[in-house]
Amino acid sequence: MSERHTTRASGAALCLSAAALAGLIVAQGAGLFDSRAVGEMAISSAGVTMMTTRSGNTEPLFVVDDRTETLFVYKHERGRLELWSKHSLPELFARARSSAGATP
Repeated sequence: MSERHTTRASGAALCLSAAALAGLIVAQGAGLFDSRAVGEMAISSAGVTMMTTRSGNTEPLFVVDDRTETLFVYKHERGRLELWSKHSLPELFARARSSAGATP
């Protein structure tokens, strides 16, 4: 294979790659791909689990600390994450059971 043919093939492959990337960027910008956070996309490490989900016009961050059995909910306000609420998981589940009429 000649050097000229190799250069043309490489150039064609590069152009095709650039066109494919440009197409993907345009499709993502147009919102054609689903980019919502879902429960399967939770991150868990060192006893801490984090997940975001859409809630109206906000996207709160839920953090569960396994060591303290605490749920923290943060919201994005003015470019910062602010603690919105904090719940003891054992108390939260006990209230849910009692309101459903179940016994522990």
